[in-house]
Parts: sequence; C-alpha cells; structure tokens
Amino acid sequence: MKQALLGGPFGRGAMFLRDKYLILREACFSPESVGTLASDQMATRLITRIGRPHTTFVDVGAHIGSIVSEVIRNQAAVRVVAIEAIPDKVERLRRKFPSVECHGCAVGESTGEAAFFVHSQHSGYSSLGRPGDHAEKSITEIRVPVRRLDDLVTSTDVDAIKIDVEGAELGVLRGGVGLLKKCRPTVMFESGPQGDDGLGYTKEALYDFLGANGYSVLVPNRVAHDDDGLTSSGFIESHRYPRRTTNYFAIPVERRIEVRDRARNILKVGR
Repeated sequence: MKQALLGGPFGRGAMFLRDKYLILREACFSPESVGTLASDQMATRLITRIGRPHTTFVDVGAHIGSIVSEVIRNQAAVRVVAIEAIPDKVERLRRKFPSVECHGCAVGESTGEAAFFVHSQHSGYSSLGRPGDHAEKSITEIRVPVRRLDDLVTSTDVDAIKIDVEGAELGVLRGGVGLLKKCRPTVMFESGPQGDDGLGYTKEALYDFLGANGYSVLVPNRVAHDDDGLTSSGFIESHRYPRRTTNYFAIPVERRIEVRDRARNILKVGR
C-alpha cells in the first residue's frame, strides 16, 4: 500500500503527516531520540533536492522507491538510477517509475553472486549481512547477483548518491571509487549502530576510506552551515545512544562551499 501511494498528492500528504506524527511521538515517549529522527528527516529533504539540474541521481538500496519518488517530484530535470536486490521490489519499481533506470542486484566490491537475507517483516532491513540467530524465523535467504557501482553506472554527470544497504555501505563505495573520483558527487549514506554481521566492515574503515578519497563527513544539520566535518572519533561517537543521526553526508572537500550554499537554499536558512 505504501508503495502504491508514492508520488500522488494523497501519498505525499500522508507521508508529511506521518513524519510530523513520528516527531511528536518521540517527543512524548522518547525525547532522547527526537534529534536522531529529525536529523534523518532532514537528510531525506536534502538528498532529494541537492543534485544539480540535468545530472544523474543514483539510489543504491531503493527498496520501495520513497527516495526515488521524492527526487522525481522535486527535480524533474534529474535522471534517476535505482538499484535494488529484492526481485519483487525491482519489478514494482519498474512498473511504478517507468522513466527510472532500474537494476536488480546487490552492489559490492566485486562482481559475482552472494547470499542475500530478506527480512519478511521489515524488508527495508534486508541485507548482504548475515542476521543474528534471534532473527532467523523472519529471514529468507536468496541468491542475488552482485555488481560494482563502477560497472553499473557509467554516467559522467552523477551529482548525488544515496546508499542504504544495511551495513554494506563501504563495499558499495569501494566498488564505486572510480565514480567518486570522476564525478565527485555528494553522497548520503546510512551508518547505523549494528554490530558484526559477517561483512567485516567497520565504522573506522568507512571514515578512513572517505577521507582518503577527499571527502568530509557531516551530520545532516551541519551541511548548510560552516563545518569542515566530523573527526574520526566524532564519527564513531555519533553512533552511540542517543545517536546524532542514522544518515550522514559525504561531501567532496573541494565542493564543500557549493554544497553548503545549495543546502541553505533547500532549507531556507542562513549561516
């Protein structure tokens, strides 16, 4: 139902009301979590608008297409590429968004095939990472093709990328290093508090990779302000409860001022 409502005026209204309700609920019952939720909502607003006109937006882990829908609504002149591993989600994306280039695969460091763990109750938590024993009853294991981002997306005008792959973000980035160097896009990536899932990726390695490739890491509410980004220790600390955010922005150092000014226009804020 949620996917069917995407893109229409009723669906947009419902999503707006849902976001406000969630903030109010957290304020009443879990005030420590309000900042995290508000930051993640701000992240969505920024990433779906921050790409320059007539460029390409890439959604890695598109799921039901909520980000895709917002990009199309806010930036009609942007080409969208969506990548999703769950086969039935891919087919629905193709039917719902015929103008979007959709790829049915997982994204990683190398090409091949891998086990993918589908969460039957919360499909947005599905991942290449092996779930803990406590989740086995709600998990179905399937085999999916794995592609490198550099092989999937050959456009030279990629200006914004969103990555939400439940702990496999570093693998996506390592397989897209050529794209990062060639296009210098703004990247929004998820980095949650989850522990070891068998993938071997750490928060420290993720931060170091981005730094080595000329990217600063910022929390969403600092993108529109003068901020050089988190230190490595600050990035690690921000994952502790209560978390500052779930979604972070990686911004090329040489584009920091440009992206800051675009964010200010989006959020209608000053310094």
